[in-house]
Amino acid sequence: ARALAAAGRADEAYGMLGPLRQQNVLPAPRLTELETGWAAASLQQATDGNTLAARWEALPRALRLRPAVVSAYATRAADFHWDDAATHSLEQAINADWNPQLVALYGHLPVNKFDSRRASAQAWLQAKPDDPALLLSLGRLALAQAQWPQAREFLLHAVDAGAGAEAWEALSGGFSAQGDDRAAAIAARNALKARRGEAVDALPDAASGNDPVATAEERDEHGVPRLRDGH
Repeated sequence: ARALAAAGRADEAYGMLGPLRQQNVLPAPRLTELETGWAAASLQQATDGNTLAARWEALPRALRLRPAVVSAYATRAADFHWDDAATHSLEQAINADWNPQLVALYGHLPVNKFDSRRASAQAWLQAKPDDPALLLSLGRLALAQAQWPQAREFLLHAVDAGAGAEAWEALSGGFSAQGDDRAAAIAARNALKARRGEAVDALPDAASGNDPVATAEERDEHGVPRLRDGH
């Protein structure tokens, strides 16, 4: 079975789990670990959509909720442009058992359905308002929808919540798209520092939303700046 898995034939290795269990070849926890790994690999190795669907449907429901397995399926489904299948599988697993890795993948998955994914993530936010993976996903989705003010707010909150390098990288990309090269460079440097466990640098006040002038300035219908007191 291990030779088959190493040869890129994980589906056949997975099929040998029954005899392996009957023979008590390994302790149950180790067999469960192999089951998860081989199931995930078999999905990753699916060469077409029909094969992927058949292998997924053949798996027990409990196995389809394990993070490594559902991640493999969702990623491969996205490769075949099965947007609904990819997002739905993640939603089911996340709703069954909250997992930060799946939540992060949900926002990073290369599929469309931005509105529905954003709505699902916003619903999860009610129960997990400070979850770094969820805030990062919401930031990425807002970026994909070209909603920079909301993206920046989510990503800065994600940084404060401990999202680390990935949030800084997303911020760097967002600042760069807005033409703020200084903030983009600081955010990119902070991503490297976060990975090294080093202290990060502060963003300029305007980039972090703390600029009192930028915050106070609103404009009326004629484009004239209006201050907070309405003058």
